[in-house]
Amino acid sequence: MLLVSCKRRNSSMKKIIALWVITVYAGLANGQQLEASKLLDLLSYTQPKLESYLLTRRFINAGTQPAGDTLVKTYEYRPQAKARKKQGEGVERNLVKKTLKETFTLTYQTTVAAEYQSILAALKKQGFTCEYEKDSSFTPTTYLYQHEAYSAEVFISKDDNNNSWYQFTFFKKTLPVDKELYFAEDLLEFTSHEYLVYYFGAKNVTRDVYYFAGNDIANCSVLFINTKRQVIFVWKDAINRRKIDNLMFGGQHKLKSQQSSDNVIAENSWQLKSGVHAGMPLFELRMLNEKNIAFCGGDAANPGLIFPESSGKVDFTNADVVLGCTNCNDEKFTDARVLYADKEMQDGRVLFVLIIALYPIKTGLFD
Repeated sequence: MLLVSCKRRNSSMKKIIALWVITVYAGLANGQQLEASKLLDLLSYTQPKLESYLLTRRFINAGTQPAGDTLVKTYEYRPQAKARKKQGEGVERNLVKKTLKETFTLTYQTTVAAEYQSILAALKKQGFTCEYEKDSSFTPTTYLYQHEAYSAEVFISKDDNNNSWYQFTFFKKTLPVDKELYFAEDLLEFTSHEYLVYYFGAKNVTRDVYYFAGNDIANCSVLFINTKRQVIFVWKDAINRRKIDNLMFGGQHKLKSQQSSDNVIAENSWQLKSGVHAGMPLFELRMLNEKNIAFCGGDAANPGLIFPESSGKVDFTNADVVLGCTNCNDEKFTDARVLYADKEMQDGRVLFVLIIALYPIKTGLFD
């Protein structure tokens, strides 16, 4: 009986050992790289949890270096001798974390082309897209793949020994919750078209083109088009529709989608933290500012634009506020370079806030 029992135990033990061996070797195989899903998960890890996990995958802290206001922390992959022999001496991998204020990115670097293809295929399977991926008219050095609150910059570089490094820079945007979205300035958090679609829904966000003076045009996105909640997002990075140049509220705008109409949205429900909003009468703005307001006359390059030096209780330095007028067709107005609110209201001018262009303040790595 004891012998039979031992044989049964030995049989069970062999199965357990076999399972353990398979698990260990599977772990070693996976340890050769960081999968796309895990790289995305790491964006939500605390620093201690990140370092603890990387140690299990044999990524060792190789030091921290400052780069201006950014801290750069590098983790190098150090395989065991047997794994290094199996993989080849030329295989290298790094994970780089760059931190600026409250934001950070993770860059995964590998010299293995197959690994690069595997991660990229996995990202696409999860829904990541790049608008110009198949556009043969140009070859950018970096391709940006976006999905919901995530982005992945993909690029290939050469080191001093002419070795190819395949790199993915991952970023996760923290978006505001509904209760925090009240003022116009709160919209500056939505620094890409994809973020707008993810947060507000595709039906509320329109891809468009904005026509400036002359032949100057820019890709833009329009939130809640043709409503009092309309906001135009003009992008610095026009190709990827991200990084805000400015937000525009109110007024009549030259959008490609509205070329056949004279659509004017005189009022806008978004207001600045100062209380200024499109459609606001000049006398209300003057009372709010508690200081006389100087603005460009009809003979200036930008008629109606309020000078930043007019800032009192209202700060005009981070937003261009442009005044409109219903009775300013006379020569006295059209020939003037500079006009003042107190004098013009005294003369019976009917002036109001026509357009507000709000500019962002850089706060993070991907602004």
